[in-house]
Amino acid sequence: MDSEDSTTGAGKNLGSRVSVACLPCRNRHVRCDAQQPVCLRCSSEGKTCEYVKSRRGGLTRTKLAERRSARSSSNNNGAVTTLTQSPPGTSPGSGSGSASSGRDAQDEQHQYYQPSNNVFANLLPGYGMPSTTESENSYGGETQDAVGDIEFSSIETDFLIRSYYKHFHRCHPCVLPHRHLQHHYDRIPRQENLSLLVNVMRFIGSLYLSSDLTPQLREKVIEGLVAARQRPPDPFLAQCHILYSIAQYWCAEKVEARNEIDAAIEIVLSLGMNHCQFAVEHGGGDTVLQESWRRTWWQIYCIDAYYAAIKRSPAFPLCEVDVDTELPCEEDEYESGSIPTPKTLDDFEDREFGPENQTFSSFAYLIGATRSIALALSAGLPDAANWLSPRTIAEVDAIIDSWFLLLPKSKREVLKEGNVVDELMFQAQMAVHANLIALHRPFSRLPFHPLEGVSSCLVEPRRRLPAKDSETMHTQRCLQSIEAQLRFLVLPVQPLSRCPFTICMTAAGTHTLLAAIKVVFAGRQLAVARHQLRLVVGYIRALAKVWPQGERNLEEIQMIAKEVLGAKRKTTTENVNATGATMQKTPGVGGVLDVPPDVGAIEGLDGWNAAAAMAVDAHDGLSPYWNLGGDFQADIPVWFSSY
Repeated sequence: MDSEDSTTGAGKNLGSRVSVACLPCRNRHVRCDAQQPVCLRCSSEGKTCEYVKSRRGGLTRTKLAERRSARSSSNNNGAVTTLTQSPPGTSPGSGSGSASSGRDAQDEQHQYYQPSNNVFANLLPGYGMPSTTESENSYGGETQDAVGDIEFSSIETDFLIRSYYKHFHRCHPCVLPHRHLQHHYDRIPRQENLSLLVNVMRFIGSLYLSSDLTPQLREKVIEGLVAARQRPPDPFLAQCHILYSIAQYWCAEKVEARNEIDAAIEIVLSLGMNHCQFAVEHGGGDTVLQESWRRTWWQIYCIDAYYAAIKRSPAFPLCEVDVDTELPCEEDEYESGSIPTPKTLDDFEDREFGPENQTFSSFAYLIGATRSIALALSAGLPDAANWLSPRTIAEVDAIIDSWFLLLPKSKREVLKEGNVVDELMFQAQMAVHANLIALHRPFSRLPFHPLEGVSSCLVEPRRRLPAKDSETMHTQRCLQSIEAQLRFLVLPVQPLSRCPFTICMTAAGTHTLLAAIKVVFAGRQLAVARHQLRLVVGYIRALAKVWPQGERNLEEIQMIAKEVLGAKRKTTTENVNATGATMQKTPGVGGVLDVPPDVGAIEGLDGWNAAAAMAVDAHDGLSPYWNLGGDFQADIPVWFSSY
């Protein structure tokens, strides 16, 4: 029996609906037998089965009223019973005509009572969340309880917080590690900005798991941020703003995202977090907390730079700020709490004078890449007078290539032992290659399509510059960076947990890949490139399941791809079949390209003429770059072999 048959069989054996379904079944709106610890459906499909506790225990309103009435009458002083668990088999109403004894047992196992006006008192072990029946979720019965009724006693076991750390934290690791956050929260439980941070983390975690809770969690975050305006700012509040900014941006609320990061910038500058003494003076002797403060500054710096890079802006608010904040340590050191003596920014900037085996943390190399990109962007906008200068382009290449050349071998390899991906190095290299493509494409033979103007990941397409002798070199740099990005996308890790900003980084390469498909590739190369395009679509589609902005980016890419590929097929068919013209051989990638002798440009598309296919010398043939299993040619500079 295949997996589909087994799943169907599991569904047939579930019987009648139950009051308490597991989270995976509830989110998919499918039947659940509520067996614990693992239901039949999750067991058959190999999914992680998780339950949450219900305030009503899955009871109907009538049964819940009867139970409350019975408990009230048995309580002589009329006081509200504290939050307790009813022993199995002793619940009033347990014999009131339930569907089956199994359902009775499930009802008894999950019956809890709490005073409605006390949200976070007398908390149960683990996590308590209101639950609805499948019929209520799917068919519009009773609505789910307000998020104010959701309770947690342990950040360590909160399933939304676990979701945050599993999917989001590794890409943006500025908050305290999971167990350290729990320890700090227990030590200072009434710290309001820390409680707000937990709410922001729970909101982000819900995006990956429980979308039905997301709107209510968002409202709690908004209310908390409004209330925080009346309190003195601290680094926890800065973390709230930057994390919420990222979530807002990729939930397609860009104006709000800009407001949030501006608030974060204002806080860190007012507190002086751009100076090294801040972490020590405000870390309370806790080296992990000090490390979190350093990471908070650098995370805000990097995200501010990302927003600027998407718009190709030559400056961003933090790029000119004097900073001597020390660099973050390695992720395993941060998680374990074994924080070494921090390395300084000066140490990193002078790394060319250090020993060959000198290594900095992955976060430090991401910071270095971000600073290199910022310096490259400062060379000017495409319409600036110095943009056409060969000297300017050479300077930009030197800035970015120096970052690559000084990467130690351990950091060039993104995939580590045990199929673990270094998320920060993945992010850094994707960003650098995206910017290499953006910088070199205007000088290449890869034309811009007018529809690229609709892309929310790119500024308006720049006019293609006049042909020059260096066009081939610029084209080659673009194709090398596209190939590098594609190699990263096939890593054996689910895209769901990737940094959402890699959507825009990937889009930069994808638009250029489409240009190459149009004017460069033919035959097998074209077929491989089409599969690579499908790889990109699959990657972005996976992220778009969490981030709505990714869905829009995907639609933009698909729209441009349909136009480009449809026009390519139409042009080829018309010129070969209709006119019967013979094909002329044109020097191209890997030797020659078959190009019709008189192919007209597509209407309205400047430079989109198949006859304008690039010419590359035979010894510089680029076909190996489009074979994911192949090696780079020996004549390519050695540092590209690790891209």
